[in-house]
Amino acid sequence: MNTATYQTQDLSHAGKKTTQAGLLATLGLWLQRTRTRRQLSELPAYLLKDIGLNESDRYQEISKPFWQQ
Repeated sequence: MNTATYQTQDLSHAGKKTTQAGLLATLGLWLQRTRTRRQLSELPAYLLKDIGLNESDRYQEISKPFWQQ
């Protein structure tokens, strides 16, 4: 008589790790947006012109909430 044994994996922790990684990635993206928008708000006019933006473009971008792309 043959006996088959099966190994089961506990995947409950894998889902939690994936969720945590996704949450950390989202938080990192939000921090990056906050940082870059703050830096954009501090740029002098001549540098804005250098990168092809005007005051209206700057205001539109820095007025967005951190969660908005």
